[in-house]
Amino acid sequence: MDLSRPPHSTRAPRASASRPAQPGEPGGPAAQRAELRTLLHWARSRTPVAVCFVTGPPDSGKTGLAHELAARLTRRAWAVFQVRNDDDARAAAEHPARRRLLVVDDADTLPALRTLLLATAGDQGGRTRVVLLARRTTVWRDRLEHGTPALYALLSASPVLELPAAEPPPPVPGPTAGDPAPPAPGRAAVLATAMLLGAEESGARRGPVPPPGEEPADENLVARALADDPRFAVRVTTGLTHRQAVHAARLLVRIMSAGPRHASADAVAAAYARVSAQLPDDADVLETFSCHPEYLTGVFMRARVAVAQRAVALLDGERSRRAAVHVALADALRNDGRYARALESVGRALRLLAVPSGDASGAGPEAAVAAARTARGALLWFRGSFEEALDDQEDVVAAYRALVADDPARYRSALAQSLMNLGSSLAELGRAQDALTASAESVALTRIASDDAPTQVRLLLAKGLWNLGKRHAELGSADDAYRYTLEAVENCRELARDDPYRYNPDLASALSYLGARLGELGRPGEAARATAEALELRRRLAEQHEGYLPFVAQTLSNLGVLNAQLGRRRLGLEREREAVAIRRRLAASNPDRRLPELAASLSNLGVTHSVLGNATQALAAEDEATGILRELATAHPERHLSGLVKSLSNLASRLAENGRTPDAVDPAEEAVAASRRLTEHGGHQHLPVLGASLTNLAGTYADVGRHGDAVSAAREAVDILDELTRAQPEKYEPELALALTNLAVALAGAGDLDAALAGARRAERLRARLAGENPERFREPAERSGDLVRSLEAAGTDQAGGEPGG
Repeated sequence: MDLSRPPHSTRAPRASASRPAQPGEPGGPAAQRAELRTLLHWARSRTPVAVCFVTGPPDSGKTGLAHELAARLTRRAWAVFQVRNDDDARAAAEHPARRRLLVVDDADTLPALRTLLLATAGDQGGRTRVVLLARRTTVWRDRLEHGTPALYALLSASPVLELPAAEPPPPVPGPTAGDPAPPAPGRAAVLATAMLLGAEESGARRGPVPPPGEEPADENLVARALADDPRFAVRVTTGLTHRQAVHAARLLVRIMSAGPRHASADAVAAAYARVSAQLPDDADVLETFSCHPEYLTGVFMRARVAVAQRAVALLDGERSRRAAVHVALADALRNDGRYARALESVGRALRLLAVPSGDASGAGPEAAVAAARTARGALLWFRGSFEEALDDQEDVVAAYRALVADDPARYRSALAQSLMNLGSSLAELGRAQDALTASAESVALTRIASDDAPTQVRLLLAKGLWNLGKRHAELGSADDAYRYTLEAVENCRELARDDPYRYNPDLASALSYLGARLGELGRPGEAARATAEALELRRRLAEQHEGYLPFVAQTLSNLGVLNAQLGRRRLGLEREREAVAIRRRLAASNPDRRLPELAASLSNLGVTHSVLGNATQALAAEDEATGILRELATAHPERHLSGLVKSLSNLASRLAENGRTPDAVDPAEEAVAASRRLTEHGGHQHLPVLGASLTNLAGTYADVGRHGDAVSAAREAVDILDELTRAQPEKYEPELALALTNLAVALAGAGDLDAALAGARRAERLRARLAGENPERFREPAERSGDLVRSLEAAGTDQAGGEPGG
């Protein structure tokens, strides 16, 4: 292409096959002028460096449009460069002009393109515009920006201007009575909007914005049209070119994400089904949709499975790319709850990567294997196979450490993510301090990465922060846990402010964690406010996609407990009942995945009924929860035995409340036996569960008059909790105080008042100090300990006074 003179062939006017191009439609004269005005407006923006992709099939007019833009800017004293090879790229990058336009034809084939873009990205002294002409974007663009924060920041803000294929102007027949009505004029608005939004990955409108009066229709207007007239959806989503189908699919995802205020979920889902069926059998397109789930979020995530399967079939023989799509397919299957099939897909990916391949891959085999093992580790973790997950995660961390040593900018974020995953598995295995170390390193690495690309890694930082908060909470450092979680919420608020469609789910998660951290600090009012905000966000998300319903149920359950703590017990009961109803419905369709969650909600409902004095309802709820967990633990003890232990202890308490104290002994003893099984296999990590179940059993024995057995159980519980408290005093001191109190009651029942009084006084001192630090949480337990000490002192005085006359 020679930009100094007109191109050899002028672009033919593009028109519909059934009628002449109309003003304002893609291909009409008004559209051609609008394309040029859009590019001129982009060139005049204040950004120091900007890139625009102009795509389209051969003879679609890319060259002519670039020529017109170059001519206009030349008249405005811009320096214009045509980049055809490495020498052109070097000369353009070194030219000192303050305003320059670089036009790269066949950009997807230029070897020096990455070097050119990196050189221009650092130019902040003037105004540089780069127009990249290519037949399509898709994978080559993703590979271009992958692993280079500067290029990612530049290209993620780059618009795509897609030109449809040129068509010969058809004859213009006169109107006849039988001619069908022309398609709705809104079609052009949909495609124009899709053209500008097509390449945006963050969901926020960026890049060139046409001058006032020339904007394409807002996607919300299109969404309302889709909702108001189902036939409109048919008209605007049929008969598209392949590339239009790609952009329309992305646009429909955006519309659906805006929520039911603007669009009917059914209308948009039906339109998306038509569009996704028109996605071309193009490996690049399908691979992009498979490996970049942001294009298929929310209600459309299930479509990713079918898209990935199509991509795998088309990539036959290309091992590295097929492996990447198999990993993406596994992620899609995991999101749909199909863990076994997801593991099969990851296994195929690893087998493909085990065979040497001549495929060109931007990531390299080590990174590809690390990505596949990351996916497998996550799946094993979700299935409860924590030891196996840990093996994968430790190897992945080692692999990424080696990659970071060679290319820190490219792999630092991946190492941070792998350390975060490792921290979660270590925590599940009871290695709390190791988990904290891994999570803290993850956050530190992400902070370094955020200096280079703050927008791209802010979500990773937010997730790292709330995970670091969980790790501190597990060690009893409630203040540190709150501080990190609050920072995570602030990061998510900034992200959601810029792009609510994409980041509201993460903001809801961060708020839910914040509620938990505030609850641990004894601030239930603030915890309830944060949890209520999370619930509002998740309700809106669930209106768009039922996949968010489990999170709604979880948040309702948490809010129910908090309301009960605040004395709003009736409201808490309503929340718990709604959570149980949702989880019962979900468990009916997916029992393997959802029954444990139903059991958890039933236990919470039982606690709330107990607080309200509804002993019969409390017992019924906990009895159902125990039955569910007993069946699950029989099939998968490694995943569900700890949940069964807690439910059995609760069941013992509910039976006692119903006056059936002798019946409470069996579940309390079963809970201790199951806890011992856990410690035999999992060791130190399950000692807290054993200590809690022994404390509960001691109280049950005391209630039925088995004081000797109560003393033995309580002493063992105190020994275990003493050991745990020495390592983590902030976390286990409250439980130690409870165990000491039960031991004092048991000793008093056995007649050893001196030992009982010593234990009660120790519990009182512990609780008094805790109440001084956190009065809202520990004032009442401290008062009860004081009452017990005074009661035992009085009993001892009475005993001493009665001895002489005995």
